[in-house]
Amino acid sequence: LVILNSSYCALLEACFEDQESSLASNRYNPKMKHPLLSTIYRFPICLMAIIPRGSLGLSNGVKESSRRMMLSTVSKVFASVSFLPQASVAASPLTALEADNFAAKLERKLRKPPPKVLRQRLNLEFAVLLMRSSYNAVDELDFIPMDQFQRDFFLIRQAEYLPYINELGPGLVQQGDLEDPYYFDFISFTQYAAIFRSVSFNPLVIFEEQQPIIVGEDEHQEFITKVIRRNTALNADSVLPRRHDELVGSKILDELIQKFGETPSAIPTIEPGSKPNATKLFSSIQQLVNLFTISGFAFDGKVAFKKEPTNNVTASGTQFEITLSAPATLWSGQALAAKNADPVNDFVLKTAKVLATRAGYSVKSPTVVYTKSQEISTFIVI
Repeated sequence: LVILNSSYCALLEACFEDQESSLASNRYNPKMKHPLLSTIYRFPICLMAIIPRGSLGLSNGVKESSRRMMLSTVSKVFASVSFLPQASVAASPLTALEADNFAAKLERKLRKPPPKVLRQRLNLEFAVLLMRSSYNAVDELDFIPMDQFQRDFFLIRQAEYLPYINELGPGLVQQGDLEDPYYFDFISFTQYAAIFRSVSFNPLVIFEEQQPIIVGEDEHQEFITKVIRRNTALNADSVLPRRHDELVGSKILDELIQKFGETPSAIPTIEPGSKPNATKLFSSIQQLVNLFTISGFAFDGKVAFKKEPTNNVTASGTQFEITLSAPATLWSGQALAAKNADPVNDFVLKTAKVLATRAGYSVKSPTVVYTKSQEISTFIVI
């Protein structure tokens, strides 16, 4: 480890000295990546891969999760070294080679295989709603050209598909069928992996985007270049994951209200900002979860008080727990958590947070964890 650390320091010093030399001689081009950067970025991943699991001094119960946490944290720290050129750590357009490089293969090796769990088929309209809401939220936030995002999404999907179906075995995944929970689990993972990649490293504020224009039925599709600027209220990159959550949750909740609002399955109405008591808020959240299960997202969904309300007047201080059995995102949620992704595809939690926020509460300490067959989300309302 001492030798490896010395080698890494030498790489950093060489890169730094070369950058200083380039600046002094006016050769510096921020769009060009230093040839040593790929080695530097890979080093923490390689290092964690070769450290024996027992050498971390951890008990058997925490070895694997702690190792994954260290891998994620160390990778992020070294990928964001402050003296590197700004363009070097931005999410440049993905290539097929990068999507299936050593780091990507190592990540697949470390994460848990997809579970062979019996799950409901999703309602197609609902599955499309979840995918489209996530995509449209990226488009609205304006932090990456959508033509680049679509290409990145395609390349990640292409690189991940064969390893995924090989883990499950022949015949289980129905390619392209969003109603198939195995395929939805996969495609949702790749979508959020692409979102995480684009939002993690210096997302863009101003950029050019290729947008299609309307042409005749038999005419070749044409594009125009438009300059896009992110809303100044969202200039802080750190707010993008939270805002993405809010947009996705809002789109899902609005669609469910519109679709079921005049039916016996409607979510009980809460006046905006009224701060209902815990019982009323509980009833609305439970019916929201019921609509997810009706739509095939999970076999069963239950809401419980993890921390009981202190009075019958307000829900402030109450902690809610939502448990989904065999959800459609059982594997993808765990795979995204393993890479410390933010945002993730916790669709029920996103929507419940929006419901509580519209009711007048602030949502604190949201969490989502997974067991072999369940997704368990918690949050506190204040």
